[in-house]
Amino acid sequence: MLQAAIRLQGIHKIYKGRGTSPSVHALRGIDLEVNLGAVFCILGPNGAGKTTLISILAGLLFPDEGSGLICNLDLGKDRRKIRSLVNFASGHSNLPDNFTVDETLNYFGMLYGLEKNGRQKKSDRLTEFFELTPYRKIPFNQLSTGLKQRLALAKSLINDPQILFLDEPTVGLDPRVSMMIRERLRKLNREQQTTIILTTHQMDEAEQMSDRIGFLKDGRFMRIASAEDLKRSIHFQEQITIR
Repeated sequence: MLQAAIRLQGIHKIYKGRGTSPSVHALRGIDLEVNLGAVFCILGPNGAGKTTLISILAGLLFPDEGSGLICNLDLGKDRRKIRSLVNFASGHSNLPDNFTVDETLNYFGMLYGLEKNGRQKKSDRLTEFFELTPYRKIPFNQLSTGLKQRLALAKSLINDPQILFLDEPTVGLDPRVSMMIRERLRKLNREQQTTIILTTHQMDEAEQMSDRIGFLKDGRFMRIASAEDLKRSIHFQEQITIR
């Protein structure tokens, strides 16, 4: 029997309005189960609740209602333990501007409690894995967009997470760099059985990467299925006009 990495029941999240601004009901009763070693993709328009859901799963936000287990740890009571077992990277990477690639990985390795020798070995492996070796002494604010994305992904693997959360990891990248990142992530999932949860706006990326896809709209999952099942359920209409 497959073991669940994530189990959510009835998750709600409301952002309270300020002044004349109304409250926003970002998530409306999310139920979700993702097995260990799976790749699950969340598709949806801007404002659908994708980033809010990822932030709750990663232990960065509290839900207002509902319950959940992450690696059999309670979403509300065990946030510190959950954060030690997961990691997060965003396509809109925001790392310390003046830290070099080496300093960034060393810093986050210290935050996760890695000893000096372990940090160095992990840094060497990750810089090679994401083809960052020639840029190790360059500060973050001098890297190109693609290199910043790669460094953010390298940082997200510093603690060998059981679950990796990726928020639009290839946004704004050229096709070659996007393809390289997808290949690295597929290799990571295949060889280390890392569970990956990613959000994207790109249907082709979702199809290439994931076992199942969830369409999120207005804070609700409209449908969860494999890419093949989703394609079979869509009825295309063609109109041909001959003059």
